[in-house]
Amino acid sequence: MDCVPIKKAARNYCSVESWKNRFPITKWLPGYSLGYLVSDIVAGLTVGLMVIPQSLAYASVAKLPIQYGLYSSYMGCFVYCILGGAKDVTIGPTAIMSLLVSSYGKQGPDQHTGIHEPSYAILLAFLCGVIQLIMGIFHLGTLTGFISASVVAGFTTASAITIAFGQVKHILGIHFSSGSFAEDVYNTFKHIPDSNPWDVLLGVITIVALVLLTLIQKDTVVWEKKGWKDASMATKVLWKFLWFMGTARNAIVVICGMLVALALESSGHADVITVTGHINSTGLPAFKPPDFHLPNILGVFNIGIALVPIIGYFESIVIGKGFARQSNYKIEPNQELVAIGVCNIAGSFVQAYPVTGSFSRTAVNFQSGVRTPAAGIFTGAVVMLALAFLTPLFRLIPEATLGAVIIVALIKLIQLPIIKRLWTIRKLDLVPYLVTLVASLGLDVAYGTLIGIGVDLVILLFPVARPSIKIDSSSQQINDLELSSASHSQQLQVGAESVAVVTVDSSIRYPSIDYISEQITELSSSVDHPTKLVLDFSRVNMIDYTVVQGMSDLMVDLRRAGVRAAFANVLPSIKEQLNKGDIYQLRMFDSVQDAIWSLAENTGEDLEPDNNGDVKA
Repeated sequence: MDCVPIKKAARNYCSVESWKNRFPITKWLPGYSLGYLVSDIVAGLTVGLMVIPQSLAYASVAKLPIQYGLYSSYMGCFVYCILGGAKDVTIGPTAIMSLLVSSYGKQGPDQHTGIHEPSYAILLAFLCGVIQLIMGIFHLGTLTGFISASVVAGFTTASAITIAFGQVKHILGIHFSSGSFAEDVYNTFKHIPDSNPWDVLLGVITIVALVLLTLIQKDTVVWEKKGWKDASMATKVLWKFLWFMGTARNAIVVICGMLVALALESSGHADVITVTGHINSTGLPAFKPPDFHLPNILGVFNIGIALVPIIGYFESIVIGKGFARQSNYKIEPNQELVAIGVCNIAGSFVQAYPVTGSFSRTAVNFQSGVRTPAAGIFTGAVVMLALAFLTPLFRLIPEATLGAVIIVALIKLIQLPIIKRLWTIRKLDLVPYLVTLVASLGLDVAYGTLIGIGVDLVILLFPVARPSIKIDSSSQQINDLELSSASHSQQLQVGAESVAVVTVDSSIRYPSIDYISEQITELSSSVDHPTKLVLDFSRVNMIDYTVVQGMSDLMVDLRRAGVRAAFANVLPSIKEQLNKGDIYQLRMFDSVQDAIWSLAENTGEDLEPDNNGDVKA
């Protein structure tokens, strides 16, 4: 008999089907076709053109040399192709993960640049991956269910505002060391007189171009849905061209910015605009393990060691589920957790910082007609080619251009319209949203998120700690009350005694027992207190040890107050727990009427407390 669970576990973990679930590539690869290959190549190359400028920009958000954005953009694509279950998701650096990484890095040797030591970010990727892998193996992905949509919206909005405002200094061409959001706001306004007008001009032009190209890309998607079938070949070609221009907008503006910088450099005016400058990279990164001997690892990472992997997984699974719903397939959350974990572990060996699923690139992947995760292979290949041959040119990228790319990308993440929806649906949900938003902006995104989660849990647990209690008492006398039950049907003469029926509207757990006891004790000590009390457990389907102990103490307190009590409508499982609790004068009945009958009929059989407060016969 004892071997049955072991055999069942062995089948679950060792069967062919279970291993197919762990390696989703085995499900779609046998049916792979030439048509799928063409679609995946188109989608992969399109996303590849998008990820290059984005990753360079996000590396600056992470306060790392910009080439580390590309280092973080290809290994995850290859790994996810094997382990990932969402055909649309593309893995790489994101704005939110980059912001978190910037919070848990260590200042590099040059204090004036604000660039962090990359070794810590690389080690963070490895540790983040290990934690995610362990969580996936032990099916702990459900823990993210304790982070509500309100907290996520507040966190996302605060992150977007923090990152976007942090790029304003690049648009203005001013320089100062980044600090908290409040410090950045103060320093930005303080240094406005020092702005470089040419950086401002380039940044504004880039923002306008990106917004226009974004609108064009959205319009082409709408046009295609409405009139694609009836359009001429020339119109279809034009639509596809405009769609590609909109999709590759980040690459287009970065290339244009580089050409402007190159032209200025050739004419002897290299210092007119601010560029990223020399990059200490000659191509692909060396394949080597992270540095595990860094000093003060725990002091540098702090709570980031727990927050980064959880937020990274949450960001990816929300994106994956959303696009899986649109494409009518399902993903397994814990397998996604394993996939993201291995992506981060493998990425740390090529000097990547923590990565996750990207919403903007996943959306482009979806719109490009991706068929399988194999598209990630082509995205990764584009990034590797860029690292191998284009790295020397990255020094010409204007900082204002990268800042504009980040600002425009983050506009859609600022979720202020959600305030109206939260107010309409449930006003209380505004509290964790606003607390997370304000705390993240005022303190730090990480601490703000933890505070928001804490407030959210308090709101979640408050109904448990303060359940609804209905008290039907006590001025109503039960003289000549007609009682009917399975065993009694007669009139009962009880004089002037009164009865209270207390109904708890939910299960009783340990946070609520003190509150329930206080309410009942207050009732029993009132001037016109009832002499009999029935606890109606018809809606109670769960209790715990603390509740049983609390009920035992309550029964003694009631008896000392001269109140006789009984339980009614108790489920069998609850009866068993109460019977094992050694509760003083435990009485349980099938109905409230039976309980009242018994209490009124047996008035002289109770135990009384002695002078010391102990109960005796």
